[in-house]
Amino acid sequence: MNEHPDAAGCVVYRYDEHGQPLILLIHDQYGKWTLPKGHLDAGESAEAAAVREVREETGMGGVLGAFVGTITYPVQKKGTSYLKRVDFFLLHADGSNAVPEAAEGITAAEWFPPHEAEERVGYEQIRRIIARAVALIPPQSSS
Repeated sequence: MNEHPDAAGCVVYRYDEHGQPLILLIHDQYGKWTLPKGHLDAGESAEAAAVREVREETGMGGVLGAFVGTITYPVQKKGTSYLKRVDFFLLHADGSNAVPEAAEGITAAEWFPPHEAEERVGYEQIRRIIARAVALIPPQSSS
């Protein structure tokens, strides 16, 4: 098992007009809904990579929150197989206008209520990350 992640991503959330959380999903190059994530650059922390990847894939920024969890899955690259490790964090979005980055193979970036986000996601491990993240999202403060 990798001691350090190969990639990082975020469960990006915001609140709707009723104070309920919404989760940002992207439609990836494989035709599935998932969370924004990507590789770590040399010397980059998982937290920094997670925030950078969200901005690159959706144009969204925000406030990084708690660590949510790690997924691993087998990858074949140049004839070698290995377990890829991805760490996920919460990110409270600083807006609502997500823009899918076509150059990254992303065809859509949309907000969903948590239960709908879990249903739409095409990867079982990502479903579990979303469920864990929803439990960590704080109630909207009435400020």
